[in-house]
Amino acid sequence: AVRPTSETIIGPLIKRYIQSHRDLPKLTNQWNSVVRWEMRSRLFLRSREFWWQEGHTFHASAREAMDEVALILGYYRSIAEDWLAIPVLTGKKSPAETFPGAVYTLTLEGLMRDSLALQTGTSHYFGQNFARAYDISFSNRENERELCYSTSWGISTRLVGALVMAHGDDSGIIVPPKVAPIQVIVVPIFRDDEGRAKVERFIESWAPELKAAGIRHRVDWRDERPGDKYAHWELKGVPLRLNVGGRDADAGQVEMVDRLTRQKASVPVSGIGARLRTELDTFQKKLFERAQKFQRDNTFELETLDEVVAHFRERGGFVWAHWCGESDDEARIKTEAGGVTIRTVDESTSGKCLVCGKPAKYRVSLAKAY
Repeated sequence: AVRPTSETIIGPLIKRYIQSHRDLPKLTNQWNSVVRWEMRSRLFLRSREFWWQEGHTFHASAREAMDEVALILGYYRSIAEDWLAIPVLTGKKSPAETFPGAVYTLTLEGLMRDSLALQTGTSHYFGQNFARAYDISFSNRENERELCYSTSWGISTRLVGALVMAHGDDSGIIVPPKVAPIQVIVVPIFRDDEGRAKVERFIESWAPELKAAGIRHRVDWRDERPGDKYAHWELKGVPLRLNVGGRDADAGQVEMVDRLTRQKASVPVSGIGARLRTELDTFQKKLFERAQKFQRDNTFELETLDEVVAHFRERGGFVWAHWCGESDDEARIKTEAGGVTIRTVDESTSGKCLVCGKPAKYRVSLAKAY
């Protein structure tokens, strides 16, 4: 079915499987494509059709459903930070940005290297709103009919775009080792058949160590110049490159090049599997730390709407400020600051609203976003 999301499909179906509190919780997950009528599509970020994962769960209590919403957001944060090396802000969406029909929405917000924010995942708590619309009810422990409490949550191929924009440079993308299809590329260097045979025997002597260490690797035997191969694999973002020539074979070592820093190092082939595993772990950590530093360097604290407007005329990033919670003031932020929106909302007990100066209820992050 062509749809932007699957609540209207899940509702009529799931009610057939829920009769008693013993049937709960009911947890569903699916991988599928959805369609959004985007006026200006942007590859991986705002496509008219894209693949995603969406979950829909149904519970006997509000507390259990809210715990599920928080649990899933934690999983999504782990994917972004631990696997993709993208630091994210987490928090609630403002009422204006909350998913239609939800009581509240939790979100992940990453900062790309062009200083624009990108929503990378959401988790929604519907209370009983969704169940009421589709009459999804159960017999509770007192044998009374009660509406379910439900959630939905999803991440999509937008994460691919986030990875490209969070880590890429002028030479191409940089792929975190944990998700890189190829973690190590080996580039043989030789001039003639005799040189090739020598380098090939040398590589075959230690390549099994990489496989034993669980390292995803490939040897590039294509009939291309070494420099062209270097550029090709830098473009694809392979974390580590091993250059191997005849002299390296004689010395029992390889030249390792780090895609992140471009630094070169001579690495003995004795124990190379363990050494490269350590190098990949270090690469993953440094990539995350670089992204963290970029986020810190582009995060600011401001107090008034005038300051926010002036800031976003010159630069991007995240801006923390205080907000009273009034929708009119939120609308003014977007209008006067040229499309700046509230990305996350946290409870606050201090500060004054950046728009009206009244006591603030919330501390919010602001940004221009995709």
